[in-house]
Amino acid sequence: MLVSLSMNNFGLFKKANIDFSDSFNVITGESGTGKSMFLNSINIFLTGNVPQNLKTTEGSVSIYFIVNDQIKDIVQEYAPIQENELIFSVNFTPKRTLFRINDTIVPKDVVQEISKFLIELHSQESNIALRDENYQNALFFKILRENFPEYFVTYDLKYQEYLRLKRRYDNLPSNINEVFRNIDLLDYQIKEIEEVNPKPFEDDELSERFKTLNNKEEIKEKIYESLNILKDNEVQNMDIDIGTIVFNLSKILGFGFKDEYYMALSIQEQLDELYDILQRKADDLDLDPQELQTISDRLSRIMELKRKYGPTLEDVLENLEKYKKEKSELEELKKDFNELEPKINKLTQELMQESQNIVDKAKPFLFNLKTSIEDHLEDLNMGNAEIDFRIEKLKEPKKESAHRICFLLKTNPKSDFLPLSEIASGGELSRIILALEVVLGTNHTIDTMIFDEIDSGVGPRMADVVGEKLKELSKNKQIIVITHMPQVANLADTHFKIVKSVNEDDINSEIIKLNQDEKQKEIKEMYGSIIY
Repeated sequence: MLVSLSMNNFGLFKKANIDFSDSFNVITGESGTGKSMFLNSINIFLTGNVPQNLKTTEGSVSIYFIVNDQIKDIVQEYAPIQENELIFSVNFTPKRTLFRINDTIVPKDVVQEISKFLIELHSQESNIALRDENYQNALFFKILRENFPEYFVTYDLKYQEYLRLKRRYDNLPSNINEVFRNIDLLDYQIKEIEEVNPKPFEDDELSERFKTLNNKEEIKEKIYESLNILKDNEVQNMDIDIGTIVFNLSKILGFGFKDEYYMALSIQEQLDELYDILQRKADDLDLDPQELQTISDRLSRIMELKRKYGPTLEDVLENLEKYKKEKSELEELKKDFNELEPKINKLTQELMQESQNIVDKAKPFLFNLKTSIEDHLEDLNMGNAEIDFRIEKLKEPKKESAHRICFLLKTNPKSDFLPLSEIASGGELSRIILALEVVLGTNHTIDTMIFDEIDSGVGPRMADVVGEKLKELSKNKQIIVITHMPQVANLADTHFKIVKSVNEDDINSEIIKLNQDEKQKEIKEMYGSIIY
């Protein structure tokens, strides 16, 4: 709700503050005192513009709201907000205008975007949310969903699946041939690596084996020389010497040489093991005369893979897994090209039919809504006005449904039904909107409604009806009405009066909150000005 408004150097208002009640507020005052300027001060935040004729000097306007969590979430995208308190302010000079939200400077379009969820201003040429067909459609389906949630269960489930498929389809590349080319390239790369089938660290092992084979004769010479020292020399070798040592130590084992004996025995076993290993190594060098060429060829193939997909063999193996994954994803895309569009088309048709079912079920409810609105219009001296609905099938499903529902209205039997946006603005439109607001009640998301000229051109008896409708509406919404009719003002919970003072040097307007006695005096004077 709108809690308060402050103005400094704004037209006739040098300094003005007004604290609103949360129900039914009226503002009265003679013509020319500044009621239009008051409306302009609020309209600044809805339009993002300060009228140039009011920017004669440096000035400011601020409005303070208490907002719900939904609005708080919207505001938090642009400015900090705590405890659901929101302050819009504008500071202006003849050359510059600066908007703030809670002391954070923001572009004017941000203020406009948020304000449309906070205030609805019903005046000539004002931008009323209920005249917007997108808003009407959203409002209708909000009401239907709240009253008949069971109608939408199947639609919502199918729509979630539709969105999932659409997201996948929208992410498909625009050129299917590019997908095919990439699959062919990945196929070639995967096949080239898999044909070689390298193993982790195989290049290091092969390089070591290559060096060994490439120096085979020198290695064999050193091995045979070592084998000769270990055992093969029949005259003198390490095997005979260590055997003698083991034998000698075994004879003195009981004289404190137990550890030395076992150490010598271990050395003998190690020398035997070393001999066997060297013997196998020597034999291994002669197993395959072509091994050197085989290893050389394989190393060449692995080096080629490293050059193309490396630089290391680990990189090659990682890239192989990456190529397989990319190919799998592209194969999925290729499959999606063939399958997604038919699935989406089928699901679209199902959603269209489900949406039609919802609309058909909702028609009795819409008829009752139409009847109720027309009853209120008749109360407001618009008995010839008729309400209807335009229900259109959309080209594709939306979150609410696959249909669009908008108001149509005609104000006399001979005219055609027209969208609400094409109905002339002014007092007649205000009464139409009032009837809609009363019927739609709490379903309408905007909590603060300001009416100007709603009682324009109506007599005293009709003013009573308008006042009663506004009073009824104020049970659910905060209402602010600028009026010349005492019947409307008499029903208000809070009464403000705009007064203008003129002296030799200056003209100044003030907004005064009236107490009960002052209110009765003002209403009495207003009755005196009515011409029957």
